[in-house]
Amino acid sequence: MLLTTLLTAAALVAGSATPSVAAVTAPVGVHPDGTRPQVLAMPVPGPLEVGFTFKPAESGTLSGVRFYQNASNSGVVSASVWSSTGVLLAQAPVNPAAAVGWRTVPIELDLDADVTYTVSVLDNDGRIPAIENFFAEPKTTNGIVTAAKAGVYKSSAGFPTIGQTSSGLVDVAFTANPDLESGSEPSEPEPTDPVTAAPTPDPAGPVSAVGPDGTHWPENTPRADAARVVNVKPTWSAIAAAITAESKTSDDVVICVAPGTITGGNGAGSSAKGVLQDIGNASRTSRILVSACAGVGTVKTAGDKGIAFVGVRGVSIVGIDMGSTSVMLRNVEAFGFGYTTVGTLLVTANGGRGVQNADVVEVVAGAEAVTGVGYDRMEVKSADGYSVNDLSFSGLYAAPHYKERGSNAHTDTIQFVTTTGSGTITNVLLEDSAIFQSSNQGIIAGSNSGGEMRNTLVVGGKTSQLRYPVYEGGQPIVAANSLHGTWSNLAVETSTVAGSVSSSYSFSTVEASASTKGDRGFSKLVPLTLADLDEMAPVPTAERLAAIWG
Repeated sequence: MLLTTLLTAAALVAGSATPSVAAVTAPVGVHPDGTRPQVLAMPVPGPLEVGFTFKPAESGTLSGVRFYQNASNSGVVSASVWSSTGVLLAQAPVNPAAAVGWRTVPIELDLDADVTYTVSVLDNDGRIPAIENFFAEPKTTNGIVTAAKAGVYKSSAGFPTIGQTSSGLVDVAFTANPDLESGSEPSEPEPTDPVTAAPTPDPAGPVSAVGPDGTHWPENTPRADAARVVNVKPTWSAIAAAITAESKTSDDVVICVAPGTITGGNGAGSSAKGVLQDIGNASRTSRILVSACAGVGTVKTAGDKGIAFVGVRGVSIVGIDMGSTSVMLRNVEAFGFGYTTVGTLLVTANGGRGVQNADVVEVVAGAEAVTGVGYDRMEVKSADGYSVNDLSFSGLYAAPHYKERGSNAHTDTIQFVTTTGSGTITNVLLEDSAIFQSSNQGIIAGSNSGGEMRNTLVVGGKTSQLRYPVYEGGQPIVAANSLHGTWSNLAVETSTVAGSVSSSYSFSTVEASASTKGDRGFSKLVPLTLADLDEMAPVPTAERLAAIWG
């Protein structure tokens, strides 16, 4: 039986709506704090997904999904945010056991003005509270626009689409901020500097171009022209043998790989066998340099399975062209990797001593967007209790991954995540880098701690799409999710964030940096143009890389 039919027997609760207001400064919803259900628990068998559909009158930030807990064990197990087409934008688990009353489930998501969203909760028991006729007519409440029959439900888990006039006492915690990016094109800025500097007299934003420029180098790694030379053929076995031999020496050494193509590769997944595995010496005075001494690009890799470097210690691999191959760095220590392009990059700790003291230098994770994919461009992963510590990205450029319209895949440009165990991700450095938002996020942190962001550009939403428009058939991007997830004690200097910054980020310092919202120590960013992006983060075309890498 339809929920609407059951609710027609319910009486109207007085004071169930509030008048519209022009502006708000604290999170608001459509229900006043004192709202109580007229029917405490409807006799509808579960499971039941119930919520409502709305449009923000102004762009802003959703900080949580609210619902009325009608029993000490309500049956509500999740809260979700959906796009107008049913794409799951965010979801959080809910412990059904709690005190009776209003609850807020933290979910951080930027919402665009005049774009339709749905929030819902899943009640496995179906014993939802109710107010009749709450959505009987169109209205605007606290800047939240709802249509007639904005209440929605589904008699199972998933995107609720059956409309009703009744409210299941599901609400939002929303703060309007019209200065956040919306679905419209950025307005043309007044002739002025790219960013303003309200909190600080220092100029905000990058102080120089970001991305690869030929100036970065792995830590404690000699240059080829200042090291003893060991020449090898272009095979992984020859390179491995030379690393094993030189691990016993202590002087600066370069293993020069002859021009040619290195074949082989066992994949780039978390458990893939390495083309170089369990070799090297992390205690060596300087790292062993493995390089294409005849010039970047003279040594290439072949094969489409992907390439893994596993348990490699005291080595820097520089200038070997990976092309569009997927690459995985697992359990590496005192390790450098750079001066190459990759299709995707995974850095993972799941054994040994985890990942320690690793440098990713002048890597291009795509100069163009990849379309129709449902996975991340880059991922940093802690698993099985192993940690990632002191990982740096210098001169990085990462273009988006775009998923198909309607896909429920979660697609980020860089995802930091702890999948299993109590391992941590600490002291990550992003320096002189450019990251453009994929379908979901630009950077999503997974409880990162410490670290720095220096002279780095993170671009989301419509600004990112000035360079990388979403393809026809791709999932529309409805929010500028630049820095999301959770990151504590991050130091930010001379960086620019075009898009949102999650409230779950905490900063040890923010100096001479700008963001779209312009709060928490950031100055307010004037909307960037395509010309601004071209100046700040030149596209690393093959011609540009050849010029700067030699």
